[in-house]
Amino acid sequence: MRFWDTSALVPLFVGEASSDAVLQLYRADPVIVVAWTTVIECVSACVRRHRARQISDREAAAILARLRELRGQWNVAEPTVEVRATAERLVASHGLRAGDAVQLASALATADGREAELEIVCLDRRLADVAAAEGLQVVPLS
Repeated sequence: MRFWDTSALVPLFVGEASSDAVLQLYRADPVIVVAWTTVIECVSACVRRHRARQISDREAAAILARLRELRGQWNVAEPTVEVRATAERLVASHGLRAGDAVQLASALATADGREAELEIVCLDRRLADVAAAEGLQVVPLS
């Protein structure tokens, strides 16, 4: 089981250069953990592309339907006082944006003190660097 950041999930739904590698990794181990904000962030990414006319109405509807289908299979790291406190620490110590801090705090909560054993799938280089600094194993996708 791996923790997946939104940056790695979006290519499952929208064609990007990393889509093939991400899809192969997902198919190899579809039992994943995501932050409670992940589905919101995926919807946001889809809607932004639709508004920018990068995807059609039909494509947007298909992406959102696929997201609804897959999200029911994901394990969700729920918001807790611990996650909030860790996110606050990450913002202060690493200068992460709030959304990235919530993602990483959720991954750290999932690791539950076993950071070296939890892999995180992340395409955001800055977030991946901070995750590694926090002791998580970042899955190489490049």
